[in-house]
Amino acid sequence: MTPIPAVVYCAHCLDSTRGKTAHGLIRFTERFDVRAVVDPVFAGQDAGMFLDGSPNGIPILATLSEAIDHMPDEGGAFVVGLATDGGVLPEHGRIAVARAITHGLDIYCGLHVFLNEDPEFSELARQYQVKLIDVRKPPHRSDLHFYEGRIKEVQSVRVLILGTDSASGKRTTAWVLRNALRDKGLSAEMIGTGQTAWMQGARFGIRMDSLVNDFVAGEIEHVVRRAWEEAAPDVVVVEGQGALLHPAYPGGLELVAAVQPDILLLQDVPARKTFDGFDDLPMPPMERQLQALEVLSGRPVDALTINPKGLTEGEASDVCARYESSFDRPAVDVFREGCDRLIALIESRLRTRS
Repeated sequence: MTPIPAVVYCAHCLDSTRGKTAHGLIRFTERFDVRAVVDPVFAGQDAGMFLDGSPNGIPILATLSEAIDHMPDEGGAFVVGLATDGGVLPEHGRIAVARAITHGLDIYCGLHVFLNEDPEFSELARQYQVKLIDVRKPPHRSDLHFYEGRIKEVQSVRVLILGTDSASGKRTTAWVLRNALRDKGLSAEMIGTGQTAWMQGARFGIRMDSLVNDFVAGEIEHVVRRAWEEAAPDVVVVEGQGALLHPAYPGGLELVAAVQPDILLLQDVPARKTFDGFDDLPMPPMERQLQALEVLSGRPVDALTINPKGLTEGEASDVCARYESSFDRPAVDVFREGCDRLIALIESRLRTRS
């Protein structure tokens, strides 16, 4: 696909998990050519340096007007980079969307509110002849799929990445692993399960949290089977959602049941002591997280992956060593160590190559 020039809007959220859609697009996207990020709180900084300590040439700007100066004369996209609680669009976001429409930008929004159903935005879009793309809008129920029990027809190695918490970096790890597999000469597809993965350009994906519950397992099975039928990759890497024990964003069991993974990875954020968004709810110990997942999945967790946010390189290395000693399985910081040990696990399960 040809990347679309884009402005990413993340005002007042860039330093929190509410900005995780913007974070994903700053780090990696094949769908958009991100020209600028809008957040007046952190204006003047390089987005890559702000997020990961490595500059990537994407400026953080205070206003949409400044960001427009980085766009082509005609066309382009305004991407809502917010991931708010409940998927609502705050008032400052409404103002920014309206202004972006008057500048002739197509609007991409992954929140639970649908811009096409908003009379103000619909009329403005008609007047300025721009598109409103509601990424999270589910398919019509007649287009949904019920679980058929045919996942074993998929001969790709099925890798599932779950997390001990929401916003734990599961999607980013999935992309890092997919790219590393391709660098090693293996064909691999990333199966997105949320709106940000679609915005990043995942060829195969669903928006799991907007689906009617009866069809969730079927849609997961269908998208993995479609990836096999259309691309026949050696490996599919499936992005997890939420966390098994998270009280507000429980997730994982339906993915385990539908994907029936060959490789099961569990991602942790060791520096995080409470659940994302709930400072009064302590994070359950890793022993309980592993026990719950393994009892429900009926299989072992093959490896732990580490999100090192909030840790020094030495601290992250110490955590990995401690986890390996305590839980007798690899613990990998893919952002610093790379994916070689995970790829060795995957290669041991390959079915598509002799």
